[in-house]
Parts: sequence; structure tokens; C-alpha cells
Amino acid sequence: MSAVDILRSWTRCVKEDLLPDLHGHQAKALARLSLGMALARHCSSALVSVAVPATRAKPASVRRQQERLLANPRLRAGWAMNQMARHLLERWTAPAELLLILDETPKANDLRLLKLGIAFHKREIPLIGICYRNGETPDTMPKLVAKLLRRVGRMLRGRHDLNVTLLADRGLCWPLVLDLCEQMGWHYVLRAQVGTRLRLEERTIRSLGELTRRGGEPWCGSGEVFKKSGWRQANVVCCWPADSAEPWLLITDRPASLRRCQNYCKRTWCEESHRDQKSSGLQWQQSKVNDPTHAARLILLMALAMLLAIALGCQVIKRGWRKDLDPHRHRRLSIFQLGDRWLICSMHRQLDVPLHISLPP
Repeated sequence: MSAVDILRSWTRCVKEDLLPDLHGHQAKALARLSLGMALARHCSSALVSVAVPATRAKPASVRRQQERLLANPRLRAGWAMNQMARHLLERWTAPAELLLILDETPKANDLRLLKLGIAFHKREIPLIGICYRNGETPDTMPKLVAKLLRRVGRMLRGRHDLNVTLLADRGLCWPLVLDLCEQMGWHYVLRAQVGTRLRLEERTIRSLGELTRRGGEPWCGSGEVFKKSGWRQANVVCCWPADSAEPWLLITDRPASLRRCQNYCKRTWCEESHRDQKSSGLQWQQSKVNDPTHAARLILLMALAMLLAIALGCQVIKRGWRKDLDPHRHRRLSIFQLGDRWLICSMHRQLDVPLHISLPP
């Protein structure tokens, strides 16, 4: 599959499947630059400009194009991300269990990104996010979280074939999140703080941290949590493995059992995607784009680049080509790394191998 074929296929996927309502020139530019970003393994315009394939424009012109795109007020990054998320979720057919991860990640000491994504093959497919400076959120954090959850809730309205479960870490385990999940019919598995209060059926109140000790027996039960907010009924799983530095204190609406720990483990997949986005992939931490509005457009480009790599990684696995890139007995390359390496390899070697770029799963 030549560079021209890959660019043509990816551009068609972006314009027809992901961003069909976006202006054609903008969609084409996003496809070309996101492909260059995946090939460069860097989000810097200087490096992307020399990696964009099949173009007559000089690298200096491509660099200016990316810089103009990031500064273009007519490209509404939030609206485009919503559109991409809606079309991704419309095509999501399997697995029937849809795991959503709510998380916040920083870019050095300049910016923070609050995002919601799909847990998929030990990675996270980006859906929507809000970018802001450290300490300068556009609204209170609970309102930002509610905005993200409600957006995706509207996209999933009527999708009774999907079983949605939300995963979130301690910093985002709030009564508001439980209330919204209940309103939208979602399940949830949230990690709570040690000091979170639990009221048992016998009306005794204990902190979750008191229910287990390191290397001791796990505690599973039900009760009411969040004393200061008027109590919420929930199931609780508390365990502290001997090899873990901190206890796992989980709040869920599902039956209280150690299986909830297996569910919550998948939240760490977003940490793997953070590395793809930063030091092991697109090097977001080195970006000089610190204006939140411009950074939101850069995040849109990175989301497309990551989605391209994941989509190609799916195809590599599906066609049985994994051994050609990962010859070890134990798998060492993630689905993102497989797709990215196949992309780079096919460009350098001009492989004439038909590979259809399709959306996961």
C-alpha cells in the first residue's frame, strides 16, 4: 500500500466516516496532518511537515498550514470532536459492553485535559475532551465533568444494545457522577478516597480505609456513601493486595465481588494511551502550543492520529500479520504500536499490501 493509497484511504475515512459535516478543505487538512503526525511520531509542526507524504508542497508550506489550522477560529475543535465521537459510537457494535474512562491528564505544567474515551484492546480511543490551563478551568470541575458525561449520554440515547460502564479514579469519584450514571442508565465502577464514609445497614458509619488492611481479607458489601452529600446507595469492594502500595476501594452499582477489581483494572488502559500521546508516541509534553483554544485543535489532530494507528493495528491483528512486526513469543507491541510501525514500515518500504482503514472494533 503506497503513501498515496494510504493518504487517499485515510482522507476518505475522515471525510465520510468521522467528520462528514466538516468543511471539505478542513477535513482534508486534518487527515493529511494527522497522517504526518503518526508517521513523525511527534506533534511538532516542524517534524510533521517533513513526514506528510504524497504532497507537492514544501515542508515550510506544510508547517505554516498546520500553524494556521491551529489558529483558525473557524475550526471548532469541540464541535468536531463531538461529531467524531457521535459517528464512532453509531458504528460501535461489538463488544456489547462499552467501557468509558473518565480521566484528566496534564501537559507538563502548562495545560490539563479532561477527557472521556473508550477502553479498547488495552488502549483508550479518544472521544471528547476539554483543555484548560492549570488552575484556570472554564467552569467548576463538577460542571465540566457533567458536561462531558451528558454529551456522550445524548449520543448513546436509544442504544439499548450497549451495556455502558463508566470507570474513574479517586479524583473524579463524586456523588454527581453516581447521580448522572443513574439518570443515563449506565453502570459505574469508581475508585474512592480512603476517607470516604460508608453507612452500613446497622446504621454504623465507617471510613472505607478501615474495612481492609494490607494482605488481609477483602471486604464486599453494600451501604450508603458520601455522607456530606446526603448519602447514596451503592455496593462497595475493599481490598489491599500485599504487593500494592495502596488499597483498592471501589464503589459500584453492580454486585459487590472481586470481579469489580478486574473491571476497574481496565481504567489503567488510559495511562497506556497517555504514553502514546506523550513520551512513547506523539510527544505532546514537548509541544509549544499552550493556548487552550489552539491546544484543543492540536488534541483533535492527535486524536485522529491515534485513531488511525489503532485502526491499522486492528487490521494487522485481524489479518494475522502481527508476527511480522512482533516476533516475540510474548506480545510486546500494543495495538497502537503495531499500527504505527506498520504505517512507517509500509511508507519506507513501499509495501504493496492491501489494507483497508476501518474504524474499530
